[in-house]
Amino acid sequence: MRNVDEGSAVFATAATNRLALMSTAGKSRKPVMKVVHSIEANGPKLVEMGPEEIAALRVSDPGVKVLPLVKYELMRMPRLEVLTKAAPAAALALATKLQVTFVDAKTKKPLKGVTVVAFTSFAKREGAGGTTNGKGVATLGFPGSSVKLDLLVAYSPAGYWGYGKKKFTLKSGTTFAVEPVDLAVPDFAAALYGNRPANAGQGVKVGVIDTGVDGAHPDLVVAGGAAFVVDEGDAGGSGPAAKDGDHGTHVAGIIASRGELHPNDAHHAPGKRGIAPQVTLMSYRVFPNSGGGADNYDIIRAIDQGVKDGCDLLNLSLGSQVPDDTVHAAMKDAFDQGTVCVVAAGNDGRKPVSYPAAWDVAVAVSSLGKKGTYPAASNEILDEVAPFAKSDPKIYVSAFSNVGPAIDVCGPGEGIVSTLPGGKYGVMSGTSMACPAVTGVTAALLSANATVLNMPRTRDRSVAIMGLITSSAKTLGFIQPMEGVGLIP
Repeated sequence: MRNVDEGSAVFATAATNRLALMSTAGKSRKPVMKVVHSIEANGPKLVEMGPEEIAALRVSDPGVKVLPLVKYELMRMPRLEVLTKAAPAAALALATKLQVTFVDAKTKKPLKGVTVVAFTSFAKREGAGGTTNGKGVATLGFPGSSVKLDLLVAYSPAGYWGYGKKKFTLKSGTTFAVEPVDLAVPDFAAALYGNRPANAGQGVKVGVIDTGVDGAHPDLVVAGGAAFVVDEGDAGGSGPAAKDGDHGTHVAGIIASRGELHPNDAHHAPGKRGIAPQVTLMSYRVFPNSGGGADNYDIIRAIDQGVKDGCDLLNLSLGSQVPDDTVHAAMKDAFDQGTVCVVAAGNDGRKPVSYPAAWDVAVAVSSLGKKGTYPAASNEILDEVAPFAKSDPKIYVSAFSNVGPAIDVCGPGEGIVSTLPGGKYGVMSGTSMACPAVTGVTAALLSANATVLNMPRTRDRSVAIMGLITSSAKTLGFIQPMEGVGLIP
């Protein structure tokens, strides 16, 4: 399969003693182990071994490297949570608790399922939270009729924007109105790329390595794919995972939604077109149905399959703080075979670029936002921080976005509307969203450049695709660690 530092490799977790054995030497050795999964006879194997056996393997074969079995997480903006209750349970038991109501801004009907988080001290993550009931009412853990807040954030159900407000006194009985998603109003990605031709992406194959994609969505066409989750026996297919399955579908829609607005046609539901709607879309699910992270062993299998399937681009809206050599090696193999990986930089708030985006063979993407491309009271306003672009003072690098010398380009990742499972549309923010925006516009560029598209599938082809990206991007006036070479217009 591949070499890691010209030798064999083992990667493991001490917690489970589960390992992945990579051997390219081709020689026969039989350490005492339980093989959980094998890609091929002389390729990577997922095995279970005890610590003594690991030590013995290192002695018997000094060329073996022991590496951690790494978990990768999704790169959408995580929800804020209360870590310390503002009032003890005993004090609340006899108190009148503060209540708030959330309604649809257009119809004024109560909105069920809004998660409300209110911080009396945001620095300490101290406060209270609740979820609205069928009457749109959320009961918060504050005694009395009012409370001074540092911040209130609300996360709405599919089809609605969130809500955010800083530094105010919250009174019991207050009603907040949240805006429904209007597909006719362009978000930042649509404002940038909505004028692309309807055949953008034609002839280009894109793989989405994520939580699975809902191929039954009326605006998505999934050509193929598979599940790569060893713990589930690779069962369940390439569709959305039971938990967090909305993420992969949202990512895919940014790239490849074929939706259109049909205001005068009762036979078509309104939709929203992606940046490169005519790509051949593949879905490789690496996140389990139960939720949680994806193993590097599963990710390298998905990357390999994407290369075998002839993907030109692979979108990885995932990341880890661990410099994982195994995924690096898989991406390098892909690069050497003409397939380029576009990767989210991470959402740790200006911290260094996460892996695998930080590797040199990745196209690392930071996230941009633009004032006015989301409702004035949506929680995206919380990410509006300096510096602002010299070319447009409304544009900023999202507060959550990781930055650093590894950043190659930036993309719209703030308040992006895209497809969700079940034929729905919704809003997400994160470098997870900026990443497919860059994947989509790269697919459009590649589709329009037959010379590069038809090159032999070698490293030179990948270098040429990288050249399309860097030569097309334009600086916004940020420093390089924030924007790379800039934004592809």
